[in-house]
Amino acid sequence: MTVDAAELAVLVHAALPDEGLSAADLETCCFGPDTEILGERSAAAVLKVARIADIAMAWLLLVAVHPDRQRHRRARALLDAGVHLARERGAVELHLGNAFPRYVWPGVDFRFTAALALFESAGFEPNGAECNMAIATEFRADPAPGVTIEREIGGAAVELARRQYPHWMDETERAVERGTCFAARADGETVGLACHSVNRAGWIGPMATDPDRQHRGTGRALLSAVCSDLEGQDRAEADIAWVGPIGFYAKRGARVGRVFRTAKLTL
Repeated sequence: MTVDAAELAVLVHAALPDEGLSAADLETCCFGPDTEILGERSAAAVLKVARIADIAMAWLLLVAVHPDRQRHRRARALLDAGVHLARERGAVELHLGNAFPRYVWPGVDFRFTAALALFESAGFEPNGAECNMAIATEFRADPAPGVTIEREIGGAAVELARRQYPHWMDETERAVERGTCFAARADGETVGLACHSVNRAGWIGPMATDPDRQHRGTGRALLSAVCSDLEGQDRAEADIAWVGPIGFYAKRGARVGRVFRTAKLTL
């Protein structure tokens, strides 16, 4: 049975009601390139298999089982099916969650006890942790003299990403298309970018400043712009996704809100 984004959203809302994942979020992350939906409306998983250079890698983006169908080994059956399919496609490793540039979570939330136990029992090896930080959208900071912040409508932010942060090109392109990318300009050049609501509505990222222009207040002003935009959508707080560095955001009043385990299974 094929599960579409709307049906997957209904399932995820039943299984994880606090996540607030919309059909649009899931369409972006789970129905993108190289992904496959396993299961049906009451229990489903999402697998991605892609090649990095000459190596095939796999990611499990999502596993959700309706509360009425839990405790019947449905999640383990989906996991086993995902492992089998990943091996069939030639993947050498199966990772949990962190399938940038389109991910639902950076890993497995440490609050998801049943999920952590499931993956542990299946032989996944922890290999680190990532975090989201929460920030009040009332945060404001003015740009430095000579710097302007504006909503990006052209290709300059994408070009900056291509030149300095190529792993963020996909997300930056999508943010520009959605009108949720802001760019910093100075001396006729684009020197920074900040995006929100790229993979998940209300999540901030990616953000970056040209390495030659850092430590001049540009990042603060970009963060202010995305916070202002989100406050205008009646969001009092936003998640800064898959954070690094923590210190920069902590100085702006953000705090660690969620921590995710990263883990992999050698196939």
